[in-house]
Amino acid sequence: MTGAAVKYAILLLVLCACRSAAVSTAPNSGFEILVQGYQSGEHSPGYQLITNAEDWHTFWKRHSAWRIPPAPEPAVDFAEKSVIVVRAGDQPSAGWVLATNSVWREADVLHVDAVLDVPPSDAVVPQVVTQPYQILLVPRTSGPLLVKVDQRRINR
Repeated sequence: MTGAAVKYAILLLVLCACRSAAVSTAPNSGFEILVQGYQSGEHSPGYQLITNAEDWHTFWKRHSAWRIPPAPEPAVDFAEKSVIVVRAGDQPSAGWVLATNSVWREADVLHVDAVLDVPPSDAVVPQVVTQPYQILLVPRTSGPLLVKVDQRRINR
């Protein structure tokens, strides 16, 4: 190996070591998925923090209204947990997938980092309107909620 090649190899190792250290300090997941799916009575994109049974019942009634009979409401112990709803809104076809990567608290703000995968442009998918969503359980919390949903196109 020449001297220049050795220098580049060392530089590459240092850069990789720095990158792996940055990844290890990323926020932990901080949530569990209560329910997720592709059909909802909620048609607009958005998010919501639910901290009590009354708001949960109201949300669930709207969310499950498209089904006959409506889906049974999952039990939530609001003394221990809060619910975060993340909705992608109406999407033009199947193949759209909403996935939460992490939930963490920074100061008094609860952050949610999610991604909406868009099907490849040449994918053959059912032409049906969908509403991808995730309903998350987190330890009991309050305060402001900041949700970031990035879109990415799935490549084959």
